[in-house]
Amino acid sequence: MKLNAYILFEHLSRSYTVTMYGKADEKLLLAEPELYIDNTLRLLSDHVYLATVEHLPQRPVIERNVVLVCIGDNSRLTYYKEHATVLLLKKKVDFFEVYKSLQEIYERFHLWESRLLALFLKSPTIQDILDYSLPVLERPILVINSSFQYVASVLTGQKRWKNDRWNLPHTKLEPEAFLTFLKQKEPRMDTHGPFRMDFDEGSVLCVNLFDSGDEYVGCLYIEEAGRAFVNGEEKLAEKLARMIEKAAELSPSLLANEQSSLKRALQNMMNEIPLSPSQKLLLKSSRYRRNWLCISIHCLKQFSALPVGYICSVMESLFPDSTFFEQNTTILGLIPAGHAGPKTPPAEEVAKKLSSLVEEMQLRIGISNNFPDLYMLRTYYFQAEAAIENGRLYAPDQNLYVFSDYALQEMVMDAFGGFPVEAYFPAGFRTLLEHDQDSEVSYLETLSVFLEENMSYAKAARRLFLHRSTLIERMGRIAQEFPFSLNDPDRRLQLQIILKALSIESNVHGR
Repeated sequence: MKLNAYILFEHLSRSYTVTMYGKADEKLLLAEPELYIDNTLRLLSDHVYLATVEHLPQRPVIERNVVLVCIGDNSRLTYYKEHATVLLLKKKVDFFEVYKSLQEIYERFHLWESRLLALFLKSPTIQDILDYSLPVLERPILVINSSFQYVASVLTGQKRWKNDRWNLPHTKLEPEAFLTFLKQKEPRMDTHGPFRMDFDEGSVLCVNLFDSGDEYVGCLYIEEAGRAFVNGEEKLAEKLARMIEKAAELSPSLLANEQSSLKRALQNMMNEIPLSPSQKLLLKSSRYRRNWLCISIHCLKQFSALPVGYICSVMESLFPDSTFFEQNTTILGLIPAGHAGPKTPPAEEVAKKLSSLVEEMQLRIGISNNFPDLYMLRTYYFQAEAAIENGRLYAPDQNLYVFSDYALQEMVMDAFGGFPVEAYFPAGFRTLLEHDQDSEVSYLETLSVFLEENMSYAKAARRLFLHRSTLIERMGRIAQEFPFSLNDPDRRLQLQIILKALSIESNVHGR
């Protein structure tokens, strides 16, 4: 396995006092070290040479990316420092001991590479790959799947990661950790190649994992753990990530989400795709003696690089036994109603649990009524969507809406079957509208209050601040416009629905 000058310098520095001169290539291009042979006048590209200063020629030809490990110092080295990378051991040390140390460094990485390759003759797990990698990288390593469930991890002799954001040994990334990512550095799940995320506690070296279709399937994290990263460790991390991807390609279940089967069944049902017998059995077992709530989540802030699976995993960690997945342009959530209270929709609990996320991510959330049958999921998803639609009209300053708060408005507006409200006006109703346009006295308000008070003159008069006799006279004029009696309960219901619809439209237009 090939290395670079920075990795050689870091490992040599553990045994010797070494100073590094010159700029080096971060790519892993350097073959195993060679002993400098006297009178050699050309140093070849991507080679490592070990020499003592007195044996070096004055001005040899130095090709690209040459590393010279030199014992001893004098003015002759100035030329080498300008044309190569020099790892200088100023003190006199044993030449062959240094050569042995260089060989041991390479052997260490060769052994890592060969062990990883040998794993693929069997059925490697990601945990096996990390276990073999720990002696080489010497840092805490963690692998998370696309739903941010922990897949495997190794530590460096300490009881837990230095960075408490991981909260091991839990199975998922906690919501607080999710917010830490959002506040300090937005996750970059579309990034190919290594990148760093810097936190107050230190840096984390990250490499996203992708499947053969270039779909994000997880991420490899390597903790700085109090020892600064060396230039070139990104390449080691990338090599490790490719090994993990190969293992996952051979066995996709290694990075699979444990709830993927249920989610797939629910997604098929939402998209009206026929369910398989096993999916039907899964839904039947999942819904046994349980009520559910459907949650629809709209993301107002555009997280172009943030996978939906990441958000879904955080939501699932907030609500035990819940399931969240992408549905069109929204996120659909299914949570057991019992977690939010046995009688009422969990508005308060949901708001409390999601308050930080709602603010930080600019979410808009709708909550359906309780329902016992998962096969009704589509209906209650539309309820949650309707809660958001109505909530935006009636409470635009809020971000969390419960369908039960807007059920009447939704029912009234749906009752017209697509026709305008005017199509349902009974004879005489337009006369009341025309009267209100030219008069300070509102017949519609009078009629609405009278019907809301169950045709009680005394109660209606108090609400309208009228004398009872004045109300009786006014209601007499209103009743004369209709060819039916207000004592007919069906006619009263028709009028109340129309009046409610007009009130809703008035509020909407007023906003």
